[in-house]
Amino acid sequence: MEEIPERIKKIIAGHGWLRCLTVGEIMETDVITINEEATLRELDSLITRYKHQGYPVVNEALKTVGVISLKDLLRVDEENWDTCRVKDRMSTCLICACPEECIIDAVERMTKAGVGRLLVMDGDRLVGIISRSCIMDKVIKKMLV
Repeated sequence: MEEIPERIKKIIAGHGWLRCLTVGEIMETDVITINEEATLRELDSLITRYKHQGYPVVNEALKTVGVISLKDLLRVDEENWDTCRVKDRMSTCLICACPEECIIDAVERMTKAGVGRLLVMDGDRLVGIISRSCIMDKVIKKMLV
């Protein structure tokens, strides 16, 4: 488990407003999901089309049941992508944040868990997603304003 690097902690300390920035203020709300019954070939098509590295997985009732990433896809030989289902390769360990949560706490959780994204949940409802690149992009833009 990694800790937030000292240089990042110094940036945070120098920009007090970062302590007040919430997940809800910077999360992406247009979340692309994939059904658990989809094949890995369909996942590959999503990755190719949208360029995201990971996707929330939903069941037929649209309940979030997992997460699948490019890494999960690449662990399966391509000749099996047409028969292997997302539900067979997804992670069911959901690492989440809530919209009211401080972005610093969310980044710490992401870093400790070694993941590149957090699902943003309001109760059991998926309301957004934050990724390391999304956070960096939005924080840098806010610093320049």
